[in-house]
Amino acid sequence: PAFENAVESILHKVGMESAKFKIGFESIPLSACGTEKIDFLFTANEGLTPRAVEKIASGGEMSRVMLALKGIISRSLALPTIIFDEIDTGVSGKIAEQMARLMCEMGKGGRQVISITHLPQIAALGETHYKVRKEDTTSSTISTMQKLNTEERIKEIAQMLSGSDVSEAAISNAKELLRL
Repeated sequence: PAFENAVESILHKVGMESAKFKIGFESIPLSACGTEKIDFLFTANEGLTPRAVEKIASGGEMSRVMLALKGIISRSLALPTIIFDEIDTGVSGKIAEQMARLMCEMGKGGRQVISITHLPQIAALGETHYKVRKEDTTSSTISTMQKLNTEERIKEIAQMLSGSDVSEAAISNAKELLRL
């Protein structure tokens, strides 16, 4: 119950106020996997019985459930680094900002949080911003990373907001997200 309550508490912080999370155990015949089948049961809606998360969660709900699970596990195992690779799939706007704030909380106390994201709300709340580029050659794909300074960061977030044609409004919005 403590783990389930902790997951629900984190889900409430990211806009899922009615979420319920349970762990289901089912006895099965002895196999290489043991004698119990374990399911994560979930519902985002009041009054509905939690069911297998992989069967009922939308992309955005799944992202938030994964964020909650990884956050609790990293805290309980005292992991020094946690990596989120596009944990923001299926969310935007206010929910993305809430998820970013939760990731910032996870980064307190000496833990490093790395988030690979395409959302400006999440990128803007990071302490350090790197741009990753991939380039295909005839024989392989080469990835490079570049640490962005403040001006480059404004431009990158503005591009996330508006696409390839960066407008003055997007630059202004990027500065606002970065609190500059």
